[in-house]
Amino acid sequence: MFHDFLNDYFKNILNIKNVSVVIPIYNNEKYLNDCLNSVINQSLKNIEIICINDGSTDNSLNIIQKFSQLDKRIIIINQKNKGSGLSRNRGIKLSRGKFISFLDSDDMYYDNISLKSIFTSAQKNKATICGGGMLKNIKINKKYFVNETIFEFNNFIEYKNYQYDFDYQRFIYNRNFLKANKIFFPNLLRYQDPPFFIKAMFIAKRFYAIKKITNIYRSKPNKKLNLKQVIDMFSGLKQCLEFAEKMKLYKLYETSLNRLNQKMFVKRAKKFSQDKKLKNIIFEIYKSINRELIKKYNLKFNLNALYKNYIFSHF
Repeated sequence: MFHDFLNDYFKNILNIKNVSVVIPIYNNEKYLNDCLNSVINQSLKNIEIICINDGSTDNSLNIIQKFSQLDKRIIIINQKNKGSGLSRNRGIKLSRGKFISFLDSDDMYYDNISLKSIFTSAQKNKATICGGGMLKNIKINKKYFVNETIFEFNNFIEYKNYQYDFDYQRFIYNRNFLKANKIFFPNLLRYQDPPFFIKAMFIAKRFYAIKKITNIYRSKPNKKLNLKQVIDMFSGLKQCLEFAEKMKLYKLYETSLNRLNQKMFVKRAKKFSQDKKLKNIIFEIYKSINRELIKKYNLKFNLNALYKNYIFSHF
């Protein structure tokens, strides 16, 4: 106990934090109170909370300011709307924590020991990346269902055996590792987290997993995306496919290919099927699909007929 006290004492003198919690915020007044309460009530006290107000036009800024009056660990950064990816990059550059935790402003930590559990495990096991389980509230036909994404044990997992692309927010990342390897979020308005996540995981080679649920993801009603956001979504997926193929991550390649067939992609592709830029990016993805790779490794993938009927008929 005394050793921990001394560590915290000298960290405070040197202005070094255990964890920097980076929260990009854009028009999320409905969920923001729950999010910030879950952070300030963490039992891990030596943290900084970097709230990046990304040009909000609702009451979000007022909510952050009220919280900052109660908790001096909150740092408010105001900027014109740039998107959550570039906001997180700014948070990385400003951060002083040994580790960085990325929290979306409509999500929250599971309980008040979540951050301490991940940080302690990362420190004890000298892990570059460490993460826990996630509780997902999923809305289907106006009803909410609960889904858990959990690890079955406390141990290291090799990324070559994991090869997943989502749920980046349930992990913490060593700040020096991110900066030294220039791992940042791409300048995309949507789907910027999978390219960041798979690059970080691949370079780190492995991560430490804990069984405990640490994060809550709250599913929101399908947001209406504009054309630029939809184009960026497909661009982000294209980056994942290119990275997976280049690094010979064939399970990830299969997963990324099948993202094309998910509702969030198909629905938006159909909506903007007449746009030339969108057709171009989808056609680039289509041309780049390595069919020999699919055959060689028996990857399961069939392109949704919509792309052929609604997109490729225009070329």
